[in-house]
Amino acid sequence: MIGMESIRAAAVYRHAPGVEWPSVLEHSAPLYIQLSVPPLSSRLHPFATEGRRTGGVGRCSRSLSKLPPPFVRMNSLKRKRVEAPRIPTLEDVHPYTTWNICVRIYHKFHVERFAVGRTKLNMVLLDEKGKKMAAVIYDDEVDRFETLLVEGRVYYVWRMSAEPIMRNQESKFADSSFLCRFTTQTTISELTHVNEQLIPLYPPFMPFERVWPFAFDNDKYIEVIGMVIYVSSLGFVKDKFYKRNIPVRNIVLLDSSYNMMKIVLWDKYVTDNMIALERCADERAIVIATMLRAKPIDRELHTTDFSRVRFNPDIAAVRELRRRSIMSYPLHEFKGEWKTKDYVINKTGLLAYQDYVK
Repeated sequence: MIGMESIRAAAVYRHAPGVEWPSVLEHSAPLYIQLSVPPLSSRLHPFATEGRRTGGVGRCSRSLSKLPPPFVRMNSLKRKRVEAPRIPTLEDVHPYTTWNICVRIYHKFHVERFAVGRTKLNMVLLDEKGKKMAAVIYDDEVDRFETLLVEGRVYYVWRMSAEPIMRNQESKFADSSFLCRFTTQTTISELTHVNEQLIPLYPPFMPFERVWPFAFDNDKYIEVIGMVIYVSSLGFVKDKFYKRNIPVRNIVLLDSSYNMMKIVLWDKYVTDNMIALERCADERAIVIATMLRAKPIDRELHTTDFSRVRFNPDIAAVRELRRRSIMSYPLHEFKGEWKTKDYVINKTGLLAYQDYVK
């Protein structure tokens, strides 16, 4: 008989070899086994009342026929939000570690031979926030990466190490005091169709009003953007070391805050842009000049061997500056004098530095 708290098993007989089954039933004594199981009352539905749990008569608070079985769990159909891990930027880099970073090759230098059988390739990297960091490749890795890395393109770099900057020249290119190094374990993958909203083409341009306070504190190179309002005639400066005449030309730029800045173009930046310089003042061309050296005493920015000068590039900053300049300053009819805090420009082409002009 099956009770509420125990189950009694039927007799179990041993089957001896060579003995027929009827004789076993007649002469073998039965063996009884008692199995204990938990009370059936413990398996009540979770919505049963306390009286039902203790064996009394009770009612469920909800109809059991309308509920799913207790072992079925109804998962929520709401889609869960999954956040991807954040990609590190150049601000997160610290020395003696390896990093996986998505960067743009902002500037790529020429391969340099600094010792017998030793080569080096310097670069400047740009991340999604517009921060610059110097990078270097040595020896065998130069042959591996030199043709793959193209200036202006975006790459995802794996296992790139970081170390402190040891040379003062490398600190002028970047915003960080650390240096990225491509090692034998470094691998790269080029990313195509990356627009300037994801990773900018240029670092943030410095407003003209902040150039001189910034230049007095450090000697880092400067990037500026402005509309050309004046171009000087072609001049030459004699170089005693190379015994040749270096062409030089001055231009004046106007930024979005309507401040002016004098840029001195040297050598190849004059000869390579001869046609553009002749007509950029009349066309109100927008110029982007990068890696300029500041001379606070003369209130001038000079091009270096690493500078880049672009005329009317198709980027968002140029389009915005052109829209504002067309609405505010009709410079196609230049009459009289243009006076500002630092310069006086008259129709005869005179450009002079002034302490203050009212």
